[in-house]
Amino acid sequence: MPKVKAPVVVASLLAISALAISGCGSDSESDVPSASSLVGTWSASQVGYGGAGTLEGPYPSTFVIKKADDSSRSFAGERQVSAADAKKYDIPAATTPIVGAIDPWGEIFIVHADGTWTLEMDGEDKMEGSYLETGKDLAAKSLTLTREK
Repeated sequence: MPKVKAPVVVASLLAISALAISGCGSDSESDVPSASSLVGTWSASQVGYGGAGTLEGPYPSTFVIKKADDSSRSFAGERQVSAADAKKYDIPAATTPIVGAIDPWGEIFIVHADGTWTLEMDGEDKMEGSYLETGKDLAAKSLTLTREK
């Protein structure tokens, strides 16, 4: 039987390891949503703790993503809380601007004046994640956004 030299064995093992690892731990490009795929109206419900340490919600709102740029993976729109929902849940009625971006791994970030939503797609028409806000209106909440059809 011919002798195999150690460098050949080591190189072979490294090559096999690299092939095995290269597909692990990363989302495929097809799993990352495009910014334009998020354009539309999304119904949101969030629940969690506010600064007083009390459980709040579920609070409804609507996210309207109006424009998107796929090359920068960014988008813009507004978040709306209707007067009826504001009265029902004792929260402020408002329409506030939002901007967002999608990182290379598919995580979605939406920002407004007070805080940040961090989300992931759960199918084509649903996002799940959390909202964090610092300052006097301290909050940490879970939320679901569902595309309106």
